[in-house]
Amino acid sequence: MIDALLDIAVDLTKDLSAQDRYQRLLGTVRRVLPCDASVLLKYENDLLVPVAIDGLSTDTLGRRFDPRQHPRFQQIIASEQPVRFPADSDLPDPYDGLVLGHEGNLEVHACMGCALYVDQQLLGILTLDGLTPGMFDGVDDQTMSAFSALAAAAMRSALLIEWLEQQARHKNLLAQELVSEALKRDGGELIGKSAEMQYLNKELELVAASDLSVLIGGETGVGKELVARTIHLLSSRADQPLVHINCAALPESLAESELFGHTKGSFTGATSDRDGKFELADGGTLFLDEIGELSPLLQAKMLRVLQNGEVQRVGADKTRRVDVRILAATNRDLKEDVENGHFRRDLYHRLSVFPVEVPPLRDRHGDIPLLAGYFAEKMRLKLGLKSLRIAPEALSQMAAYSWPGNVRELEHVISRASLRARSEQQRGIATVEARHCDLIDGGQVQPITFRPTPDIEPDASREPEKTEDTAMNDALADFQRNLISERLAANNQNWSQAAKSLGMDRGNLHRMAKRLGLKSLTSSP
Repeated sequence: MIDALLDIAVDLTKDLSAQDRYQRLLGTVRRVLPCDASVLLKYENDLLVPVAIDGLSTDTLGRRFDPRQHPRFQQIIASEQPVRFPADSDLPDPYDGLVLGHEGNLEVHACMGCALYVDQQLLGILTLDGLTPGMFDGVDDQTMSAFSALAAAAMRSALLIEWLEQQARHKNLLAQELVSEALKRDGGELIGKSAEMQYLNKELELVAASDLSVLIGGETGVGKELVARTIHLLSSRADQPLVHINCAALPESLAESELFGHTKGSFTGATSDRDGKFELADGGTLFLDEIGELSPLLQAKMLRVLQNGEVQRVGADKTRRVDVRILAATNRDLKEDVENGHFRRDLYHRLSVFPVEVPPLRDRHGDIPLLAGYFAEKMRLKLGLKSLRIAPEALSQMAAYSWPGNVRELEHVISRASLRARSEQQRGIATVEARHCDLIDGGQVQPITFRPTPDIEPDASREPEKTEDTAMNDALADFQRNLISERLAANNQNWSQAAKSLGMDRGNLHRMAKRLGLKSLTSSP
């Protein structure tokens, strides 16, 4: 006991990363207080975030627990002493279905926890669970209080180190508080511990401190908009507007007005002066999504704004200066578009001062359980469930899937599977099974309903298995080939216009055409 407390005290003076400090603390606790599962949770933005786990499935690290939704956590936070719950307590356990080696609801078990306070400030909580009732009856409050005091000190040290690192990166505390508030207000965070995501986060922290233009590349669904928001929130412009515009959705007749504004009477319907997106973003950041879809005329006008920092409203004689940071995103190969003459070379170089490539989900090794847990917890709250777990078989199936639709597809799969699991729930407890996910080995999705323009495309490299649905799949493929050919003909072989008429992204249309055997056509302009 004394040796364990000394280990924690000595760790307070060591130069450790926050993660190492959390994990060593949890390991020390379990040496003295054996249990089947233990969790250290940090209190952040009114949520409890797991920072170290032992004995629970890895997707726990991706979950975010709102204490208002979990009465056990509420009792722990409200108490100045360690809290022991009766073995037969009817309060739902947040870790139902997450304890390794245990299936289903933790109906009868030992559970205790303590809040970690320093100077009356809540830093987090420490929880212990045992599958044997009465496992913690012999632990006296004094011992647990001593651990909680040192645990709180260790967490404060870790948080202080994290804060100092952030202070050095972002120059001042105000920027950090604004980042935290914006994330809390708008939701969303870059979930993942893989090497690919660690590298991406370092790149974002590096470029966020500057005012360089950033070109964000990556496949559809990888989270390019979230990356843009992260750059903005980590920058010194975080307290200024982040204005988003989808270039692919700009009507040709109104695009110039949307971007640069117009004066009263400049065209039919212009009944008053109107600010464009550049002026709205003055002092902040302008995010140009699907930048590759911008028309040649607008590319030229966009270049002038980036070169001179001045915008001219439609119908105006004078220009106005704007201070705007540009973030652009595309799922197209702009270098290839430049070579083909579809995108201005000078504009490309202006936009891609600092290129960032968001990795596809299939390359983010180990991130799928965390993301699945994150989306599952969001769905649990939306569906009003006490517990929503993901079966190990479902996680294994997800890990083997190629995810052509990336993180967006994973979110949709978890959402659909959660709805199906809820239909089989008992007493507010549901389990996402592999059969709920409709995933097939080799990167294909089991077709459920007919969709003329599906978001999810099967892996063209895999020969589909011959099933009773083969005839329907062949008929669907023929329909898609004919429809694409008709739309291309109607739009003079213009792929961008054909994609818009189909309600699709141009890059997705190219990939679908290639998969359907129309590869030779995709070389058309």
